[in-house]
Amino acid sequence: MRVLYLVNASQIGGGNRSLQTLWQAIGNSSVEALAVCPSDGPMVELCRGMAVPVKVFAYAQPSWQHPITTLNAYLRWRRLLLECKPDIVHANDFSNARSVAIAAWSLQLPLVCHVQFHASESYLRWVFRFLPKPSAFIYNSHATLALCQPVLKEVCPHSRHVLVHNCVDTAVFKKHRHRVGTEGPRVGIVGNLIAIKGHRDFLEMARILTRQGIRAEYWIVGEDIHGIGYRRELEQSTDVLGLKDRVKFFGFRTDVRELLQQIDVLVVASHEEPFGIVSVEGMACEIPVVGTRVGGIPEVIEDGVTGFVVAPRSPHELASKVAVLLGNLELRRRMGTKGRARAEHLFSSQTHARRIISLYSELLTR
Repeated sequence: MRVLYLVNASQIGGGNRSLQTLWQAIGNSSVEALAVCPSDGPMVELCRGMAVPVKVFAYAQPSWQHPITTLNAYLRWRRLLLECKPDIVHANDFSNARSVAIAAWSLQLPLVCHVQFHASESYLRWVFRFLPKPSAFIYNSHATLALCQPVLKEVCPHSRHVLVHNCVDTAVFKKHRHRVGTEGPRVGIVGNLIAIKGHRDFLEMARILTRQGIRAEYWIVGEDIHGIGYRRELEQSTDVLGLKDRVKFFGFRTDVRELLQQIDVLVVASHEEPFGIVSVEGMACEIPVVGTRVGGIPEVIEDGVTGFVVAPRSPHELASKVAVLLGNLELRRRMGTKGRARAEHLFSSQTHARRIISLYSELLTR
């Protein structure tokens, strides 16, 4: 079967990394992946590097206040769908699904909407109003499902609703870190540089630990994808907090797996996080993870077993748990081993792909 994936952004975030992993997992299956991206950028290059045919196609949202614009957008989508000849359209967020809904319906193509984040009740009631409804919704966590499904079931009563956790290809994550010469342990945070990822809490945590006499390095992996100057603000904060010689900014990297293998504790300090794929990636590398009690993070980290779960916006709690881990090598090893086993059992790409392909097959036989 041919599946056309509507990528939600040209940058690479958690949702798009999940698509990458899904494409890798379905490589030897009956599914042929094609992709559409709203603009040029790293995600387009990733598609090409994976030999996934990709088209750059600006998405437009239907609006009954602008019927001519809506008609033109529908015709553009219809032409694209007729050219690609997919059996299923898989949109990676609400706006993508909304954009293509009329064209997919007109060609009787099943439309899957992947729910990667939670939205307000008013948005959920509006997003498909007066539009054809998706054939199915896939939720990436229990947290996302609990927040979105009740409203979506009401407004899209004939749609399927399924839970499929995001995943990683555990086979490509090495089980043992390869440390190079360093003065002390390394604590890392990985994610795009946006405020809700909690980088300021991470820096304040680093200040607390440094004042306690813990000589660690603090790695920040990710970039200011919106170009609003947030990285510069964080770099200035390291000076103000007296951390300039302890904090290293890596920017956007394609070798995140290799970097993860070189740290001792992964911190996920998010204020909001529908799933938190980096938590699984850290566990797959046998790294204990300290994450916040928001969204899907508590579904990934088993508190006290594969890491610790703390309150959001609490640098002191982060510092307390990280200090425990940095002071106990055996605990880090034990949590790392259990984290790897949990990642393989619950969040593997093979399990993820099987469930999604099964949903595709069900939709095509309805």
